Amino acid sequence: MLTYLEDRQHYEDLYDHATVEQCRSGEGILNDTFRKLEETVPAAEFKERPVAWYLEYSKYYLQFVEFTAASRYHRRDKIIAEWMERDGQKDRHLADAHLPKMPFCRSCGRNMEVMDKYYMHREGKDRHSEDVIFILACEPCSKRQTYWEDGAEWEGVKIYCEKCRAEMTITHKESNNVLISTYACIECNHTYQETLDLRERSTEKEVADPLYELDYKRFCIDEDTMRKLEDKIEHMMRLGKLYADATERTEHADIYDAVKDIKQLKIAQLIEALRPVLEKAQYTEFKLGDPQLGKEVVVDFNCLDAKPDRQEYDSKNSLRKLITKTLEESNWRLTNDGVYYRLGYLTGRLRAYEGEDALKKLVEQRVKKGTLRPPEPTPAHAYDPARLNKVEAIKIYSENEKLYIDSVPIENGSKRPDQKLTLRGTLHPNLRLTIPFRENDDSVPEFVRNFDFRMESSGIYQKGAGSRASRNP
Repeated sequence: MLTYLEDRQHYEDLYDHATVEQCRSGEGILNDTFRKLEETVPAAEFKERPVAWYLEYSKYYLQFVEFTAASRYHRRDKIIAEWMERDGQKDRHLADAHLPKMPFCRSCGRNMEVMDKYYMHREGKDRHSEDVIFILACEPCSKRQTYWEDGAEWEGVKIYCEKCRAEMTITHKESNNVLISTYACIECNHTYQETLDLRERSTEKEVADPLYELDYKRFCIDEDTMRKLEDKIEHMMRLGKLYADATERTEHADIYDAVKDIKQLKIAQLIEALRPVLEKAQYTEFKLGDPQLGKEVVVDFNCLDAKPDRQEYDSKNSLRKLITKTLEESNWRLTNDGVYYRLGYLTGRLRAYEGEDALKKLVEQRVKKGTLRPPEPTPAHAYDPARLNKVEAIKIYSENEKLYIDSVPIENGSKRPDQKLTLRGTLHPNLRLTIPFRENDDSVPEFVRNFDFRMESSGIYQKGAGSRASRNP
């Protein structure tokens, strides 16, 4: 009886072979795409912006190849265990399978015995499903019959005529290691033959893959490579966030510029801003309590209404408007609690907004209420490099998070020579290919094969005149 469960090495080889093929496929698609780009994009573009083009390739290599290798690494043991359990279940089911009733031989009427049983696809069922089929033999007269596990007799493989769609009969004849199969239609007499040379089939040898072992080492990664890939994924996410943030700041430049105009008052400055305004409106003895320093800074205040004929409603409303107007362009606001009044004694609470995100909300609230009208931003389809977080960019791009500046005098015929400024660094390892390509692999685009991981950009600086804008590395 055929068994399906193999030793673990068999399944490991199957899984690893599939990993290599999937990664090869992704690498091939990527290399073909970028080689076509090399043919259409001017060569000077790759020389002027080598880092940008290499990063583009590295980003897609992560998506098409390294993600696949990482995913296959994580799922390897689980999938292999599932395969082995599946085949183990097939063996157990096959061993326990039996016919509901053993048929008699049609020729001599004697009992038949099970000669063999195995799995086979059953016509009319899902193409991935298989049922157990039994081969029965009659020992006295050597006749055979075939049944499915549920007791239904197997009718054989059906072939239909290409001309009239009627069923065809099949006969086989073997001679001199050649198998001839003859197909004949029972309706229109259409016939044809197929010939199979058994000698050629038996002598066929699988062609060895000369690059498999090398690609196995590249794509069937180990734990150390997996950690490097996880670091690269996190680094690429930081890079994406950096440019998304710069794009956001470009598209909403009016809001972010308005944030810079907000007066960020310290508590002492808060008192200096409010006290003279309130005293002028006859609110005296303005004081602040001890600040509550939690997730937000909140401080209580109190004052006296020194205007004898002002009633409670007017007193509270007037104080609220005064505080709101005075602090409108600052980072302080009245809390939602409002102002409390008792016999001319007024109390309330003020909240400070700290950090860019909180201040941005203040600006957006003012724009929504119509109390602030920032200038319309210039329409932008990409980020403005000036709005990049420079410190974060250096940490992401440069190895050891450092860039170095050199300057070399350039004689220009004047007493004040220009200076050539050079910004140097080394591309961060997390932005490079974690899974390397094969050495001298011509399928990899030339600009990737010959990429120098040293980053360099330069501009001209004239003493006393400031520096000209230089391109990013």
